[in-house]
Amino acid sequence: MSYIKIINSGTTVETYEYEYDLVQKHGGSRRRREETIGDDNVASSGEDSLQEGGSVGKRPDNARRASMAFRRIVSSNLGGGSASPVLVTLTYADNFTDLAGAYKHFSNFINTLRRKFGREFKYISVPEFQKRGAVHFHALFWGIPEEIFLHERENRLLRRIWGHGHVFDKRTDGASALAFYLAKYFTKAYLDPRLKNQKSYTASRNVKRPEVFAGNFNLQNVLFEMGVQREPDVVRVYETKYFGEGKYQLFTINDVKS
Repeated sequence: MSYIKIINSGTTVETYEYEYDLVQKHGGSRRRREETIGDDNVASSGEDSLQEGGSVGKRPDNARRASMAFRRIVSSNLGGGSASPVLVTLTYADNFTDLAGAYKHFSNFINTLRRKFGREFKYISVPEFQKRGAVHFHALFWGIPEEIFLHERENRLLRRIWGHGHVFDKRTDGASALAFYLAKYFTKAYLDPRLKNQKSYTASRNVKRPEVFAGNFNLQNVLFEMGVQREPDVVRVYETKYFGEGKYQLFTINDVKS
């Protein structure tokens, strides 16, 4: 019997179809199957834990899988009628290079915004080092009133709250391309040795996470129920060590129309 896994990330739905189910074919526990099955067989896919920062010697394939998992988190908060986020960059006026200290500054900034804008406020942020060595943050913010970021250049409210340098903000259309944009910076941070024992990204607890469905069921019926009624954007077929032939598909749904 085949085994199927579906990952719904808001603007994208990904499917993994395997010829055999490890539990059915070889016996053993379902936990063992979940430990064995994964995205290692498909380039540009993966579901690694993302909370540990970069270190020397991290494998590029691990970074690729971690980046894919991060992209799914961002995508889960885009499209489908969700409010479009604001793209924000926080910089330092001084050449501040202490990432741990920068995270404390960022945390204070976020806490102030949360108190000011309430439960609707949420964020996803990635650190980066500038060429001069200074830390800065790329972030998506949801729940900030439109008049705040529209008049930031005149009022400098966010800049005053940040208090360490410049704040650049830009309205977005909420399209899925934002997930790939932020994932680019995540990958760079994940592989940066200066992030050893530091987080490669931070996010508020109220951000949505991908939904995962797995088991033995009719894939087409489930996709239809989820509203996926188009051809896949990506299809890859490959051989696996334990599960026979595997098939990966990616569908773009609920995205902003350009």
